[in-house]
Amino acid sequence: MTRMGLSGIRYIYEARLGARAVLAQEGFAVVGIAVGVALLLASQISSTSLSHSEAQLNTQLLGGAQVQLDARGPEGFSEALLGQVRAVPGVRVALPILERQVSLTGPGGERSVDLIGVDLRLVHVGGRLHSRFAAQQFTSLPALALPEPLAVEIGAAGQLARVKVQIGARVEKTLVAATLREADIGALVHDPIAIAPIRYAQSVAGALGRLSRIFVRYDPARASTVRPALARLAASSNVNYVPGQFDARLFAVAIAPESKSEALFSGISALVGFMFALNAMLLTVPARRRLIEDVIPDGATRWMTIQLLLLDAALLGVLGCILGLVLGDFLSSAVFRSTPGYLAFAFPVGNMRIVTWQSVTLAVAAGFAAAVIGVLWPVREILTRPLRPRADSADHHRAWNAALLTGGGLCLLLTTFTLVADTHAAVVGNIALVIALLCLLPFLFDGLVSAFACVSHRLNGVASAIAVTELRTPQTRVRSLAIAATAALAVFGVVEFQGVGTNLKSGLESSIRSMDASADIWVLPSGGSSLQSTVPFKAIDIAAVASVPGVSRLGLYRGSFLDWSERRLWVLAPALDLGHLLAADQLLSGNPRLAAARVQAGGWAVLSKALAAEHHLHVGEAFTLPSPRPQRMRVAALTTNLGWPPGAIVLSSNSYAQAWASGDPSAYEIQTTPGASVATVRNLVRGALKAQPGLAVESATQREQRHYAVTAQGLSRLTQIRLLVLIAAGFALVAALGAMIWQRRDRVAELKSEGYGELVLWRWLLCEAAVLLTAGCLIGAIFGIYAQLLGSHFLATVTGFPIVFEIEPIAAIASFAMVSVVAILMLVLPGLRAVRVRPRTGGSAH
Repeated sequence: MTRMGLSGIRYIYEARLGARAVLAQEGFAVVGIAVGVALLLASQISSTSLSHSEAQLNTQLLGGAQVQLDARGPEGFSEALLGQVRAVPGVRVALPILERQVSLTGPGGERSVDLIGVDLRLVHVGGRLHSRFAAQQFTSLPALALPEPLAVEIGAAGQLARVKVQIGARVEKTLVAATLREADIGALVHDPIAIAPIRYAQSVAGALGRLSRIFVRYDPARASTVRPALARLAASSNVNYVPGQFDARLFAVAIAPESKSEALFSGISALVGFMFALNAMLLTVPARRRLIEDVIPDGATRWMTIQLLLLDAALLGVLGCILGLVLGDFLSSAVFRSTPGYLAFAFPVGNMRIVTWQSVTLAVAAGFAAAVIGVLWPVREILTRPLRPRADSADHHRAWNAALLTGGGLCLLLTTFTLVADTHAAVVGNIALVIALLCLLPFLFDGLVSAFACVSHRLNGVASAIAVTELRTPQTRVRSLAIAATAALAVFGVVEFQGVGTNLKSGLESSIRSMDASADIWVLPSGGSSLQSTVPFKAIDIAAVASVPGVSRLGLYRGSFLDWSERRLWVLAPALDLGHLLAADQLLSGNPRLAAARVQAGGWAVLSKALAAEHHLHVGEAFTLPSPRPQRMRVAALTTNLGWPPGAIVLSSNSYAQAWASGDPSAYEIQTTPGASVATVRNLVRGALKAQPGLAVESATQREQRHYAVTAQGLSRLTQIRLLVLIAAGFALVAALGAMIWQRRDRVAELKSEGYGELVLWRWLLCEAAVLLTAGCLIGAIFGIYAQLLGSHFLATVTGFPIVFEIEPIAAIASFAMVSVVAILMLVLPGLRAVRVRPRTGGSAH
């Protein structure tokens, strides 16, 4: 027999692609690869976009400031410090900043933004922003400049649009004199900020003569004398002396828990996406097995056969990756629409979508890897069979099964060890769990098929009997396992994400109820920026409120953010009922009643566990609180981070007033008399405060609902990734089932020639698909429930969030049912069309 040349093999390959059946199968494989690439790309975009947002403010607006003097409290510090800084020899530029969290309301809506008052003559954004403002004489106008997306969002994009600015309880009307585009401020256009001349910003905020920061650029040659001088000024004024880019480090710490959790779930999504692509390729194994069996007898060498298959893999990989990148970019835009808004209370977090070359490279590499592995899969059998005696095939099969069982068991042990000993390694644990699922899937699948065979035998159904026969056919085993694995991985991912999200949501909502239940009625500034009660306002005369029928007690709630080391902490200082806030389910160490009594008495504080661990503090130990007026305090108890990633501190209202040297409240707390209607008392209080339009009155329940909405934003990435996996699973299953139906056409034609009717054959196809999907979904749900526990413990460890550890069977059952039923329904019409092929005899084309 003469040896076939490459041109002959290429001719066979081209002729093969000309066949309609083969072309359809290859099309399904391309779709499968595209789904995996899309899921990989979209999940990677999710995990990289958020971390780039905060860095834009300092980098683009403030230029090359080396250090900054930063206020420790929301009231800021005296402007007199600016002159002292400028007088230090070696200081080239000292840029004053007034920064306030405000609510901006326009004709189209309201948004919480960061008001930045700045000396525009010193602003640096590559020279562009300064030129824009100078041309409009903006430095002397009592008006704001807004990024164009923000202006459009609140309906203030017109010429000199009117808006309201609320800072605390203070409401001021102003104009939007400039709408800034990306050409003016670069990527900063995506951040929720409002820029104003510093004098006007001080006037609007009621903070004349006050500053929040001073950014300093000095002569590097004189750093040895400038830096100590600035540090002494900062210490004498009780302000922080930190690097110019320090806010980016604070933000990095704030998003670290979310970044770690996103890294885990994006990694799981990436693994699932890769497996979707690989399973799609494994569906074409029978066709490629036949191709190899055709070309080898015609003289093709093993190396020539491998070249032919690699050409096939390259073609499928290129088409699948191109389609996947387009689909992934669309999904990342459509699904990941917004940034978790809870971070906007302390940072100007924007809605940028960052697509890095690393994300694209990873997605493309995984797509090509799946194509190559899937195409070369038959080679391990076909090309090595002559080298192995037939008598050894049974022994090889037993050895392979033993290896799968051993590998699956070891991976389960590794996952269990990770869950018990080191939840930080949850990525490793999840990878091991997925490998265990794939290793044990053939045995679990065979068991479920045997159970179905027993039921089918008792029912004596023709269609189910054919399905059992086909499911046990060795030639189609890889294809059957690939479809079952696709369904299993889809349900696995959805069940894990749904369960972890539910556990996290339950814990956060329990924490919210504890915080908001310290008062029956809250009086606080209106607008979204007041939700965490961190914006103080001037105290009002509350005598009329205290005399309202049904008011039992009235206290001043105080709070703000505090930078301590590299954490921007949430400081809570309630005046009433600390027992709710320090409930047993929130404390990780310490006695709840004793801690509440100590904090109420003063001189004690409750710290987040992560913060205490960072400073090596334990219950009862003393520490110095770095507040505007530093205070010596003791640790009363350790708690979760109360839903704020960097951590929290709980003080009494009086202790806060001493440490911050301010009696201004952030909210008023009201407890009603027993038996009084909260709604009635709330309305009476609202009437008593009608002269204060900047204040809102809401019940604890109303406040909880607002908190729940923000919590939903905090969980948005987890929810979005779950949705993305579900969407990708739908595409993957459509491709897989479509390929199965198409490949069954020859077998259907053969069975019709044997006298089987179309209805029987249609029921056979549906029955076979139902067994495949039910088996896969059931196996995926079981492993997904185990993954719930691993993911929940991982989040509790790395985020410090309050989490309820429960198994969510409802999520497993719902995902199981949804994936199975939807996939079966998608088969109804294609199945009817497939069974209408003409009868013909011949070998079975599995």
